[in-house]
Amino acid sequence: MTSQAYSDFTQRLFKKTLSKIPEEELVERNLELEKAGILIDYTQYYATTLFSLIFGCIATVSIVGVLYYLLPSFLTILLILLLPVLVVTCLGVYFLYLPTYRIKKRAYQIDLFLPYAINFINSMAVAGISPSEIFTTLASISLYGELQVETKKIAKEINVMNVDSVTALKHAIETSPSKKFQDFLQGIIGTIQSGSELYIYLQNAVDKLMDDDFVERKKDLDLLGIIAEIFVVCAIAFPIFLVIILTVFGFFGGSSVSSNAILIIFSLLIMPLIYAGFYFMVRSTSLEDLNRIYSKKQLTVREYLKENKIPLIILFISLDIIVLLYASLTMLDYFGYIQFTFYPKIDFVFIATLILIGPIGVYNYLQGQKKKQIQYRLPNFLIEVSDSLSTGATIFDSIKVASKSHYGRLSSEIKKMKSQLSWNISVKDILMDFAERMKSAIVHRIVISLNKGLVMGGNTPKIFRAAALEVGQVNRLENQRKASMSIYTVVILVCFFVFLAIIIIMNLTIFQSFFELQGKQVGRMAGIMFNTVDPIELKYSLFSFVFVQSIGAGMLSGFMMDGRLSSGIRYSCVLGIISILIFKLMF
Repeated sequence: MTSQAYSDFTQRLFKKTLSKIPEEELVERNLELEKAGILIDYTQYYATTLFSLIFGCIATVSIVGVLYYLLPSFLTILLILLLPVLVVTCLGVYFLYLPTYRIKKRAYQIDLFLPYAINFINSMAVAGISPSEIFTTLASISLYGELQVETKKIAKEINVMNVDSVTALKHAIETSPSKKFQDFLQGIIGTIQSGSELYIYLQNAVDKLMDDDFVERKKDLDLLGIIAEIFVVCAIAFPIFLVIILTVFGFFGGSSVSSNAILIIFSLLIMPLIYAGFYFMVRSTSLEDLNRIYSKKQLTVREYLKENKIPLIILFISLDIIVLLYASLTMLDYFGYIQFTFYPKIDFVFIATLILIGPIGVYNYLQGQKKKQIQYRLPNFLIEVSDSLSTGATIFDSIKVASKSHYGRLSSEIKKMKSQLSWNISVKDILMDFAERMKSAIVHRIVISLNKGLVMGGNTPKIFRAAALEVGQVNRLENQRKASMSIYTVVILVCFFVFLAIIIIMNLTIFQSFFELQGKQVGRMAGIMFNTVDPIELKYSLFSFVFVQSIGAGMLSGFMMDGRLSSGIRYSCVLGIISILIFKLMF
C-alpha cells in the first residue's frame, strides 16, 4: 500500500503516539489488515493515516491561501475555512473504511469461486491425495483470484514453515475474510481429526456450495432485473417524454433554438453517459465476474494482432469504406453533382457509425454464438469421456469414441483433438490448444483444472465429471439470465417503436399544423405567441435523439441478456437502419 521508506518515516514521526496504542488493539487491528490484504502492520497504517491527514490539511490551506493572495474575495475565505475540513474528512473516511471495504471485496471474490475450486479438489481427494498436496496444487492455479491468495498462505505454512496441515488450516480460518471459506476449512479439520474420508466431506460441500451459488446468482439476476427496470424508466421512457415536451413547447413562446439545442445536447452528451453508467452497473455484477479470465497473460502487440487478426481486418475494411465514401461524396460536392453540406454530413456520420460497428459486431456475435453452442454441449462430452475412462479405457480411446457421437459444433473440435492425439501430442497441449481457440473464461478454467488434476494423478473419471459439473452450473446460470432478461429486451424494443410511431403521428398532425401557421406568417393566435421553427433543424434534432437511442438501447438490451455487447449491436444496427429509413422517407 505504501513504500517502506514512507512507512518508516511516519512511524518515527509519531513514535510516542504509536506507543500508547494498547497491545490488544494492535493484535485485533493487525488481524483486520491481514484479512483486508493490506500487507503492513497497524502501527504503519495508523502513522500513515495521521501523516496523510496533517499533510492534506496543510497542503489544502497553503493552496487556498495562495489563491486568496492572488484573488482575494469572500469566496476564497470560505474555501480556506471549508476546504481543509472537507479534505481531512474525506481522507479520514477513506482510511477508516478502507480495511472494511477490502475485507468485503475479498470475501466476495473468494465466495464467488469457492464452489468451483472445491469441485476441482474433490476430484483429487478421491484418489487419496493428502490435504497438503491439494492446497499446494490449488495455490499454483492462477484462476480463482483472492481464493488462490488464501490457499498460498496455507501451502506456504505447510511446505516452507513445516507446519502440520491442521495448524495451517486453523491459521487460515483466523485470517480469512470469507465466512464460507472458514466453514469449509473447519469442516476439513473436523474430517481429518475424526479420521473420516475427506472426499465424502468434499462431495457434500460441493453439492451444498453449488446449490448456494445458484441461489446467490439468482439474487444477482433479481438485481439485474431491477437495473433493467430502472434503465427502461431512466433511459427509455423519461427521455422519450422529455423529447416530446421539448419539441412541442419549442413552438410556443421563448426560443425554439434553445429547445433544439437542449435536445441535441441531451441526445449527444447526456444519453451516452446514461448508457455508459448502466453498462458499468451491469458489468459490476458477479454474473460478469464469472466470465472473466483472471489468469490471462498480457499479450505483446504481435500476439494481440495475431490473436485478433480477423476482427482487425474487418475493422480496417469498415474504416476504408468510410474514408472512401467520404472522399467520394466530397468530390461529388466539389464538382457540383451533389450538395454535401452540414445536414448531409450528419447523415453520413450516422451511416458511418453503422458501417463501423455493424460488420465487427455481427462477426463477434456469430463467433460468440458458436462458442456458446460448444459450451452448452461440453458437459455431455466431458461426461461421456468420464464414463469411458471409468470402464478402463484410455483418454485417446475415450475421445475417439466421443468423436463418433453428434455434439453439434463441438464435434469438429473433438475430431481435431482425436487427430492431435494420433500425432502423439500430449493431452495437456491438446486441451490448452482447445482453450485458446475457445477464448472462454469457463473453458480456460476447466482446462487448467483438468491438466493439474491429470498431473497430480487424481481420479481421472472424477476429474472430467467435476469439469462437466462446473460447465453445467455456468450454463444453467446463463440460461436463467437469458430467460429473465429477454422480457426487458422486448420492452426496450417495443418502447422504441412506440416512440417512433408517436414522432410520425406528431409530424403528420401537430408539426404540420404549426408549419402551416408559420407559412401564413401567423405569429400570435388567441394570445399565444408562436416561434418560428426550422423544420430541418427540428428533424435532425429528433433524428439525433432517435439514432443515439437506437444504438444505446440496442447495445444495452443485448448486453443485459447475455453479457455480450456484440449481441446488442445486432439490435443497434437494425434499429439504426429503421431510424434512418423512417426519417428519410416520412419526414
